[in-house]
Order: sequence, then C-alpha cells, then structure tokens
Amino acid sequence: MSRVIGRRHLAAMALMGIGMTACGGGHDGGAPTAKATVSRGTEQNARMLSQQQLEDAVVDVHDLPGVQVEEVGAGTKGVGNGVIHAARRTNTNPSLCGPVSAAVDGASGYTPVGSVQRVAGRKGHSAILTLVSYHSADAARVISELRAALKSCKGYTAGPMKVTYEDVEATNHPPQGDDGVAFRLKLAMQPGENGLKLPVSVIAIRHGSTLAIYKTASDSPGISASIPSDLVDAQSKVLDSTVHSTL
Repeated sequence: MSRVIGRRHLAAMALMGIGMTACGGGHDGGAPTAKATVSRGTEQNARMLSQQQLEDAVVDVHDLPGVQVEEVGAGTKGVGNGVIHAARRTNTNPSLCGPVSAAVDGASGYTPVGSVQRVAGRKGHSAILTLVSYHSADAARVISELRAALKSCKGYTAGPMKVTYEDVEATNHPPQGDDGVAFRLKLAMQPGENGLKLPVSVIAIRHGSTLAIYKTASDSPGISASIPSDLVDAQSKVLDSTVHSTL
C-alpha cells in the first residue's frame, strides 16, 4: 500500500471509528413495519442488557483464543468510545438511506439502553464491534428498517463533513442470532468515477433486544473488506447465551 493511500486509509478508519451520529431523543422515521410489530412478543421474553452486562458480554480470550480487544482510539484515551445515540435521518442525504448510514456508525433511529464499542479480532484481522441494547421491540425494528432501506439506498452523504458512501449493496444475511442483515458499500475518499474508494463491510445481528454490529474497511480499493467470521461466531454465542438466559 502506497504512503498516500495509507494516509487516506487511516483517515477513513478515523471517520469510521469515531461515530458521526447526532444525539437524538427518539426515532426519526415512520411507523414500525409489520414484521417488527409481530416480533414484539418475542422481544419481551428476551433479557434487556444493561450497560454493565453489555460490557461483560464483549468477547474475550475465553470465548475466542487469541482475540485482541481494544478501545476505539487506543492511545488517545478511547476517542470514539462514547455512547451510541439515536441518529436522525436529517443527517443523511437522501433520507431514505438513514438506517444504512446509522448502521455504519453502529447506531439506529432508536434510543439505546446502553452501548459499548471496541476494536476486536486477531492481530491483522479485526473489526469495529458495537453492542447496543434496546427497549422491547426496537431492536427488531432496527433490523427490519435497515433491510427495507437496503432495497432502495444506493449511495449517500452523511454528517457535517458530508462523508460520501457509494455502491451500497445487501449481501447474504448472517446465519447467527435471531435476525440479521449484511451489506457492503464504498467510502469515497476522492470525487469522480475514478476516485479512490475503499470497500467497507457491515454485519448487523439481533440477539433478543441487543444488536451486535461489525464493521471493517479494506486497505486497498481492489480488495474487499472482510469481517472475521470467528469473531462473529464467538460474539454471537456469548450474546445468545446472555440474552436468552433464564431471568
């Protein structure tokens, strides 16, 4: 990787690691979808994790030997490690891409109960991991609305810095958890058809009323972004055991 591309990639990862979501008090979208409404009974039977329970649920070496877990912005007192807030669709253009934009930041249009964000994986192959706990059926609505948005969202700009993402595309849904969505897109570092664009991959998995969101970016425009499958498997097992345990 050239020095120029390396600097741009570091800048891209900084943008990804430090959430661009705005603080908000509630959902900024429309009515819940039918699927989300039907799922409400299921969500009420799942454990709603507190902030401390979320922190305790982050994967560690007992769950995945050799895993390394660090604060986002390690060495800078955890810059980017802040609480996830509800994202407003007015921060995204076009607004129909709001759920996609929020998911890239580990957020949604709903106010969380608690959240934790880390960089996790093995040396040389890691992802930004965000665990978010929601009230009742809100977690199901997040996945449902994200799935619907991916059918029409092809690209967008987000945040005060007008960060541009292009080539949004849904991929195979993850087999873990109670429900999930996966997608890829490209972070445009330079304008124009031939500008530098870095591939980004995102996986959002619902475990009861808790969401686990995994995100990573590629070092090179020609190499796809790969989220560690062993990390997803290990973290999913921890969350399934935690949220569905006997209250």
